[in-house]
Amino acid sequence: MNRRGMPVFDTHKAVKALCRSGFTDSQAEAVVEQINGAVNENVATKQDLRDAVAPLATKEELRDAVALLATKEELRVAVAPLATKEELRAAVAPLATKEELAQLEVRLMDRMDNLAGKMLRYMGGGLALVVALIKGLELLSG
Repeated sequence: MNRRGMPVFDTHKAVKALCRSGFTDSQAEAVVEQINGAVNENVATKQDLRDAVAPLATKEELRDAVALLATKEELRVAVAPLATKEELRAAVAPLATKEELAQLEVRLMDRMDNLAGKMLRYMGGGLALVVALIKGLELLSG
């Protein structure tokens, strides 16, 4: 880190490393200059952070904001007009009980079974009709 709190990028070391890998001095210096510029432009200093945080609320401002929120009593008063447990139970009472729903389910299952039986009978009758027609056509053509 340097005096300004920024990470130090050793440009001399980077130029030497690039030269050892085949870059000319001028090529290595140009590459390192670009990298150093990009690093220095994108790294935030402590002062940058202080400047960014400065407009944020102080502890006192936050306390004042929280003080504007409703107290427990204010919330109770606001909620009071809403339905009580008893009112909700009374509203739900006309609805079906678990037993009534179970009975309804049994009745529905019976109806579905009856419908399935009727469908099978109709399908069987239809199939018998088709077989009879085929046999009749065979007799006529035969």
